[in-house]
Amino acid sequence: MGDIGTLPGERLAGLLADLCHKVQHGGLTLDELALFTQRKNPFSFMRNEHGHFVFKVTGLDLTGKEELRRLTAAGFCTDDWPRSCLLSKRHDGYDKNHRLVEGQEYQIVLMPTDEIMCDTDCTNDNLRKRGTEKYGYGNPLAGIAPRILESVSDRQMKEMGFRHIIVPHNPIKDRQGSPSVFCLSPHDDGLWLSATWFEPCDRRDVGNVFAFIVPAS
Repeated sequence: MGDIGTLPGERLAGLLADLCHKVQHGGLTLDELALFTQRKNPFSFMRNEHGHFVFKVTGLDLTGKEELRRLTAAGFCTDDWPRSCLLSKRHDGYDKNHRLVEGQEYQIVLMPTDEIMCDTDCTNDNLRKRGTEKYGYGNPLAGIAPRILESVSDRQMKEMGFRHIIVPHNPIKDRQGSPSVFCLSPHDDGLWLSATWFEPCDRRDVGNVFAFIVPAS
């Protein structure tokens, strides 16, 4: 973890922007604030033994409607597709299947889609299997997507070299009845909570990551 007193001007400005982002959107933890006051960078993600970025989020037991209200109040943007998933009343809907445990800590791990270089093999199914079978990661609930949105800035994503963070939870049918999962996508005004169709055979571009959880030991 770097000392912010040694950061060049551009990196220090970026760190201050991240701090303001966290304060504005209610995602700043007391531990992060304590590190910042000690002139330590609280936003540099660690890597695990596989070289994947890891960080922690704290669960909130919110309904999809409550989640949407929280994100809107904090200034985050969404469009009609993720809204329809959050508000879905179907059997595969958000409220019935994807709410987190209040106060529980979840360790998130980001696995690059670049790990499967062959375009024809870089499918949702193969990427999901790589995360769960090769590394032992757990499939996430959709509820981690808003918590990641509050924890990661678009600047951090650019520094890590990722274009989109895809959360491979069990799909939720969107307003057109297509199976979709949440993803975080960069826009001119920051990261948005978006949704992407998720069929097993659909291929993914390089430069993205799948967000899994690390099972509790």
